[in-house]
Amino acid sequence: MLGTQRKRLGLRACQLVGIAMAWTFVSPLPSVSAEAVGSPASLLKKGKWAMGVNVGFLPEMKMKGNAKVTVYQVGHFRGYGLTDRLSVFGKLGGAYLEADDPSVVTSDALATHRFGASFMVGLGLKGKIWESADTGWEWDGLFNFLDLRARHRGRNDAHWREWTLGTSVAKSMGRAKPYVGLKYSLTDMKFKVRQNGNLLQQGIYKPQHRVGMFVGTDVYLGEFEDWVLNVETNYLDGAEFDVALQYTF
Repeated sequence: MLGTQRKRLGLRACQLVGIAMAWTFVSPLPSVSAEAVGSPASLLKKGKWAMGVNVGFLPEMKMKGNAKVTVYQVGHFRGYGLTDRLSVFGKLGGAYLEADDPSVVTSDALATHRFGASFMVGLGLKGKIWESADTGWEWDGLFNFLDLRARHRGRNDAHWREWTLGTSVAKSMGRAKPYVGLKYSLTDMKFKVRQNGNLLQQGIYKPQHRVGMFVGTDVYLGEFEDWVLNVETNYLDGAEFDVALQYTF
């Protein structure tokens, strides 16, 4: 009987992951964020640690003035449970930024709108506002800050800054915990484009909107459910896709 229940839970988890990944690739809801924001697994019990890796892709986010910005990023993150309802986490990694801006016209074929590799640092807080042990529902809140810098002497420079406030609701379903939420983001990207080593144009890209939504799921893996796979997509002027693997101890 127990083996049958485990098989059913495993099948349900696989189905939810499939649904989340399918949503990620077909969702018409494109995000200002450059990383996953909603994972309930980032909430830790007091004194618990988490560490993991994540990759993200933000293709052609629409900015004011007809520009589009693309961000690829990979990072290592760690979290700590300050209390049973409040966790803090940090992130270090690298990113690659490029822009498609018709207002920046170059006469040199070698001049591009690519900004090369960037150093990435992120900080955040995640809190549990309410939960129901009987139904498996929970309501969470979060704050994230993300900073991407690409400074290259004689070449293009970029500096991406992002502040995010968000809230989400999640539902435990065996080993899976799907969630959906809303977020408010303040984002800007300062840039300098150079041609033959000389400054051609500089300015600030800002997204067209500030409010977006996100949807995803956590899937708890392993005998002790201490490994967590997270898949998330969110939208605010462009679709973002994130996948993370976390270990809790």
